[in-house]
Amino acid sequence: MCRGVLRSFVMGSACAAAAFGTAGAQQNIDEPSLSPMIFGETEQERRDKIEKEREDQRRAIEISQEQSSDGQKLDEPRLDPLLFGARYEDPTGTRITDPDDQEEQGFFSALNFLVPEETNLSLGVGPVYQPDYFGSNDYEFDADPQVFIKVRNFLFLDDDGADIALFGFSRFRVGPSIKIRGRRDQDDNPALQGLGDVGTTFEFGGFVSTTFLDRFAAKARVRHGLKTGHRGTVIDGTLTTLIFRTNALSLAASGQATWVGDRYANAYFSVTPEQSLRSGGVLPVYDANAGFESFGGSVTAYINIADRWSLNPYAEYRYIFDGIADTPIIDQFGDRNQIKIGFHLMREFSFKMR
Repeated sequence: MCRGVLRSFVMGSACAAAAFGTAGAQQNIDEPSLSPMIFGETEQERRDKIEKEREDQRRAIEISQEQSSDGQKLDEPRLDPLLFGARYEDPTGTRITDPDDQEEQGFFSALNFLVPEETNLSLGVGPVYQPDYFGSNDYEFDADPQVFIKVRNFLFLDDDGADIALFGFSRFRVGPSIKIRGRRDQDDNPALQGLGDVGTTFEFGGFVSTTFLDRFAAKARVRHGLKTGHRGTVIDGTLTTLIFRTNALSLAASGQATWVGDRYANAYFSVTPEQSLRSGGVLPVYDANAGFESFGGSVTAYINIADRWSLNPYAEYRYIFDGIADTPIIDQFGDRNQIKIGFHLMREFSFKMR
């Protein structure tokens, strides 16, 4: 009796244990499992890790392809003129960039460094204190209008003329350059009496420009006077550096040297026998020759005073070389040290360029 009861109890316990074990195994399959460090990673974690590694590899390949494409765009030369159709927008070259602002910045003049990148047009006006003619020691206040135009990396225009970048690669640009040089009237100063007027001159030539070290821009221009005016050759070189830039204030400095040909020198600095006679003998005869005219430097600031409004003070100094400074127009009645100080109140405009 007892033996039968004991056998029944043992068999029931075994069946219950078997049933419980099967149910527990099924539960372990269906329920998410914990993964403490002592048990290692779960299957799901392993799959997630593999997927993440694949995504990282895919992104690394994309970045490598993009860098390779950018390097090719930077190193390969390309033509850029309007006559060859739609031009390619160069995302890497010809613009000086600030470390805190990777947008492209201009490279043709100090003003190109300072205006915001999205600006296409700036209009301004302000007073300027300057000699009444180049080489004079008589100074006057005058109105100084300013027009600044920037069309992508193609056209740049300011008070020093217009440069058109027809060809460029990397950080190098070359193309035609145009300037309209204002007239000099003999009525501007008593020292000019008898010399006659030098008319307005349309100058045409070319330029070459490059940037380096993200802070410096070098540019050279060769222009020749056409029609009226001096009809001579002018060569100038400029080195500009961006000193610093903040949201409220930016500063750039430039150095410049100018060489002039015989016709230019004769138009502005020579005194012919007839001109000496017309001056009543006050101006002796002098024959100016080709050579370096002057060198100097300038500082230009950009002060952000409101949305799209800025104040741009500037100062310029130029020293006139011997040979040009020896003309009686300067030696007897002028000064070889020339200073120009002023500012512009400017309003900026931006347009969609396609």
